[in-house]
Amino acid sequence: MPIEIQDLDGGRGNLIVNRGAVADQELIDFWKSHLSHNKERIKTYKYIILDNTELTKMAITEATVDVVAELFADTAKAHPDPLVAVIAYATVGANLDLLKRIERLHKLFIYRSSWETRLFRTKGQVVRWIRERVRDKFGIDDLTFS
Repeated sequence: MPIEIQDLDGGRGNLIVNRGAVADQELIDFWKSHLSHNKERIKTYKYIILDNTELTKMAITEATVDVVAELFADTAKAHPDPLVAVIAYATVGANLDLLKRIERLHKLFIYRSSWETRLFRTKGQVVRWIRERVRDKFGIDDLTFS
């Protein structure tokens, strides 16, 4: 499956990796399942990382973007605390449409959720931002990201 999920830092963090090609229904099904079946676990998250560095194609429609953004917004209403970092990295020759779709999802997410969210180009930037914000917001300074 091109979407993988892993808890980090003893359940205080969550990593979601998108790999290869992701299509409409697959994306909707994943998020519906993850967000609805893991409500209690999501309440323990201080940060969520959406890693798109290995994503090669995102064949989704605007309708899918709206559905996914709404799923996140509903979850954020119930649990407003996590920090969310989205990694959208472009290599030479990368599909620019892919990056535009990721950025569109990110913008909708920002407008529809209460989660503090940032878009980054590298994992190093994400780690630095999350460490600083989790320390400032929650008083936690022992993150290992494993």
